[in-house]
Amino acid sequence: MDLEYTAEEQAFRQKVAQWIAANTPPQSERGSVEALRAWQKRLYAAGYLGAGWPAEYGGARLSPMEQAIFNEELARANAPSPINVMAIWWVGPAIMRYGSEAQKQRFLAPILSADEIWATGYSEPGSGSDMAAAKCRAVRDGDFYVVNGQKVWTTFAHISDWFFILVRTSAEGAKWAGLSLLLIDMKSPGVEVKPIRQITGDSEFNEVFLHDVRVPVANLLGAEGQGWEVVSSALVNERTGIAGSVRFDQAFDRIVGMARTHGRSRDPLWRQRLADLAVKARVVKSFGLRAMSDQLHGRVNPHMSAAMKLFTTELGQRFSETGVDLLGAYGTLWEGSPRTPDRGRWAYQFLYDRSLTIAGGTSEVQRNIVAQRVLGLPRK
Repeated sequence: MDLEYTAEEQAFRQKVAQWIAANTPPQSERGSVEALRAWQKRLYAAGYLGAGWPAEYGGARLSPMEQAIFNEELARANAPSPINVMAIWWVGPAIMRYGSEAQKQRFLAPILSADEIWATGYSEPGSGSDMAAAKCRAVRDGDFYVVNGQKVWTTFAHISDWFFILVRTSAEGAKWAGLSLLLIDMKSPGVEVKPIRQITGDSEFNEVFLHDVRVPVANLLGAEGQGWEVVSSALVNERTGIAGSVRFDQAFDRIVGMARTHGRSRDPLWRQRLADLAVKARVVKSFGLRAMSDQLHGRVNPHMSAAMKLFTTELGQRFSETGVDLLGAYGTLWEGSPRTPDRGRWAYQFLYDRSLTIAGGTSEVQRNIVAQRVLGLPRK
């Protein structure tokens, strides 16, 4: 793979860097849902969202490399991600692949424009990351499904308009064979959302209760019993990519700066610890380049995302642990105070990073995927 950017790609990088600098919302506005909707609308209007989506559904006319460069520059500028990022990664591609033409016309464009925010409902209280054990039940009643059950750890459910939810439509056969995928209007009678207060003090995750929720059969995505396939194909779209390595490089630079400030840069034990982080950050970059190479050459490696997710989320925890350890007792001080080192961001990051080895499939699940489907190891 040629790792050099062409002159045209370098010019595109400069153009988007200038656009991001001129349009990124200030830090003070990033806690507002409406400000983040407006930010995504600017991204969409400028043609920077939905690369790979057909133009008739609002897709950007960017090459895969241009989209990667844009994502890299977003990360470098510490700009917020699109508020509807899960729908862009998962919901939209699934609807394009499995949806009817009516579903594509109805749902795709509002995803990119952020007119409709989506949540995804996989995990349940009794099964966690074992999606095949889902018990949330959908029973056919004429032209409707009647849905009863509960989902948990549902990101952004409290601000979402629609729900991309895995439900059980049959108890026959293998447990994964009776699963289906429904598209549910979050304003439907019987949908109850309860935010979960997290260790960081935020409430990004939610419990969602469904009591006799009536969903039109027209909102079934794919066929009955195809839910496992739909969700599995959607999750493959989650990639760390090159942008992930930019964030690790930025964190590493901050940590090295703190090590110098606190007199640890010449300590051989700390130097070894920092060197380990530097090597693993480079591995993340190589992961991203490999994923980009696969995309450019039309190769499909559905299990690589499991390895990337496992490696990057656990490395993120190593970074935040190192930041807190470097600061000692000061590392426990909360963010936002100008008197605390690095404005206390490491304490928050340390707590937030605990969630990332659970969200999107636990590290244990990712290890099973890598062991069985990449390394070919036996189950027992």
